[in-house]
Amino acid sequence: MSSKEVKTALKSARDAIRNKEYKEALKHCKTVLKQEKNNYNAWVFIGVAAAELEQPDQAQSAYKKAAELEPDQLLAWQGLANLYEKYNHINAKDDLPGVYQKLLDLYESVDKQKWCDVCKKLVDLYYQEKKHLEVARTWHKLIKTRQEQGAENEELHQLWRKLTQFLAESTEDQNNETQQLLFTAFENALGLSDKIPSEDHQVLYRHFIQSLSKFPHESARLKKACEGMINIYPTVQYPLEVLCLHLIESGNLTDEGQQYCCRLVEMDSKSGPGLIGLGIKALQDKKYEDAVRNLTEETLFFVIVFILLGLKESPVCTSGWYHLAEAQVKMHRPKEAVLSCSQALKIVDNLGASGNSLYQRNLCLHLKAEALIKLSDYDSSEEAIRTLDQISDADNIPGLLVLKSLAYRNKGSFDEAAKIMEDLLSSYPDLAEVHALEALIHFTKKDYLQAEKCFQRALEKDTEVAEYHYQLGLTYWFMGEETRKDKTKALTHFLKAARLDTYMGKVFCYLGHYYRDVVGDKNRARGCYRKAFELDDTDAESGAAAVDLSVELEDMEMALAILTTVTQKASAGTAKWAWLRRGLYYLKAGQHSQAVADLQAALRADPKDFNCWESLGEAYLSRGGYTTALKSFTKASELNPESIYSVFKVAAIQQILGKYKEAVAQYQMIIKKKEDYVPALKGLGECHLMMAKAALVDYLDGKAVDYIEKALEYFTCALQHRADVSCLWKLAGDACTCLYAVAPSKVNVHVLGVLLGQKEGKQVLKKNELLHLGGRCYGRALKLMSTSNTWCDLGINYYRQAQHLAETGSNMNDLKELLEKSLHVWYWKLCPCSALFHQINPVRTN
Repeated sequence: MSSKEVKTALKSARDAIRNKEYKEALKHCKTVLKQEKNNYNAWVFIGVAAAELEQPDQAQSAYKKAAELEPDQLLAWQGLANLYEKYNHINAKDDLPGVYQKLLDLYESVDKQKWCDVCKKLVDLYYQEKKHLEVARTWHKLIKTRQEQGAENEELHQLWRKLTQFLAESTEDQNNETQQLLFTAFENALGLSDKIPSEDHQVLYRHFIQSLSKFPHESARLKKACEGMINIYPTVQYPLEVLCLHLIESGNLTDEGQQYCCRLVEMDSKSGPGLIGLGIKALQDKKYEDAVRNLTEETLFFVIVFILLGLKESPVCTSGWYHLAEAQVKMHRPKEAVLSCSQALKIVDNLGASGNSLYQRNLCLHLKAEALIKLSDYDSSEEAIRTLDQISDADNIPGLLVLKSLAYRNKGSFDEAAKIMEDLLSSYPDLAEVHALEALIHFTKKDYLQAEKCFQRALEKDTEVAEYHYQLGLTYWFMGEETRKDKTKALTHFLKAARLDTYMGKVFCYLGHYYRDVVGDKNRARGCYRKAFELDDTDAESGAAAVDLSVELEDMEMALAILTTVTQKASAGTAKWAWLRRGLYYLKAGQHSQAVADLQAALRADPKDFNCWESLGEAYLSRGGYTTALKSFTKASELNPESIYSVFKVAAIQQILGKYKEAVAQYQMIIKKKEDYVPALKGLGECHLMMAKAALVDYLDGKAVDYIEKALEYFTCALQHRADVSCLWKLAGDACTCLYAVAPSKVNVHVLGVLLGQKEGKQVLKKNELLHLGGRCYGRALKLMSTSNTWCDLGINYYRQAQHLAETGSNMNDLKELLEKSLHVWYWKLCPCSALFHQINPVRTN
């Protein structure tokens, strides 16, 4: 085939393609290739026809062959690009960027518009494949080209903005070059904005700042961007918030930063970053009044309030939680500090590993361990050790080793604590906290002399540490009576500790002990206890002491105010000491229902406190709840079998309920433990007297005599110990008079000689002798305490004696004398007594 024929065949192929006769085109091309197998146009036409016939593999091969033959010709590359764009070919993802790149090279000198179009396509492809650096570089070339072509500022602005949109979504995956290209894009886009200020410009600025805030190393650029936006948009909070948060998190909250925070709070009184920043700055400068401005009390409490309010609005501020914990530690609130540190650590862990986050994590772990150690209990100490083990290079930092030793000491592992301490002493002999650690270990072992020396060495190296003064004061307090009373010892160091740390509640508690136990100044002691309790409302010892002293000083209003404040805030099962004391107050005041409610609350806090159960029993008893009172006292006696009082109250209630045999059994248990317990002896006598009266009603005279004999025995034993108690003599008189209705032949009662004025032995008394003894007992009772009831009983006794003489036909003179005595008592001691004779009618007559 001649050259002319080849040209004719190619023309026919082109016409066939134009007429969409693709198969015919293929035939013409194959004819050409038989003669010229490297004919560029034939391969291109095959690619076109095959693509239209949906034969992408054949089309791809044809285009590639043509491109190999003439790599600087456009048609094959254009065909490949169109093919890859039309079909999701297996090689398209890998090959298309190269095709576009070749087209860019070919278009660059011949067609700038097409070059730009291909460039945009290539960027879209890179963007889909998340090749951020290639996106940035290619788009930068596009913008440069358009600048060279003299593009308008608006177009360039849109191009720079488009680049920010490409890159801003995935800043975490970008390398430094890509990040810098992104920030350059933002800066150029902002600079080319035609309307400043405007909503569109403001949104762009916000996105720029958002991107910068993700990179800690771009601190200067972020600050500059925020200040730039603040200058243009002075009423917009966003740049101020970001700048304040950045300064807080970077730990670089200067006076200038404080001004930003103040400005932010002025714009929004609930601004999280503003409040957090003001709180932290006040904490750092120890100028608490600056943080609260118009508030009068200079206290860390308001610093905490500021930070808490800020964290409510900005809960993911790591530095906010850390500095909140720091303030809580300074205020001796370790439980709250542990929670704040845990929250900060959670945020740091969510942010991922970086140099700054690792530093923040170590700070939070350090502070958390310190707070846990202040809690002192075993579980907290265990957690403190685990926390310290998570800190980088903790074994080479003396301060952390001191904390670890303290944790071992708190959990009782003294060998481990001592080993760390000894290593520290040899490596850091000039460190004050190491000597303080040694002192604490000696203190724990009650080696107070060595503890004193070590604390003194620690104070020589650092005299401004409140904890050292407090611990040395505590050492003197436990060393002995002499150092406790010596003003230059315990008191001096407690006062120094209180001056150096006005939030240390425990030192005010011991100052209270000093003024109460040593000086005897109850008013000053109460003031110290109140201060201690105000600083730490979980300090039950201080709170209880303040209340008890208020009661002693007859300031019940103050005592009740403290107790009410505590109980109102107390959750279920807490503040036992307050519930118990208020319950006792209500019990004493006769407000029995309130007393029961408070004592029940105290028992919810400690259901095994037998004292609470006894007090609850008293409250039930006071309002007439004998059954519930009996259950309470029974529970108290089960919890403390050695408590005589609980058993006595059980017996006394059983006696009231008429369960005399059960009561006798309980009283007998007490007598076995304590023979001279007069209330139990009295109770036994009363129970037997009541059983005797019941027996008389049932005509069981023999039983009644036996019961009276027992009753007189117990009353006599009680009188041996307490002959000065009027009621015991009266009860003995009642027992002697009780058998007045029993036949004389049945009354032969064995009475202890002591009751008859004899030193020992027993004597059998007949009825007349027994009645006569009853009169004598009433007489003794009246000498000790004159009451109308006893005079009445004496008159009745005289009457019964006279009645007995009349029945037995005794001497009339004796009878007359007894009647005169009886009438004398009635009319002179008890007059008017018109109903007297109705009262003395016998229960029954023989």
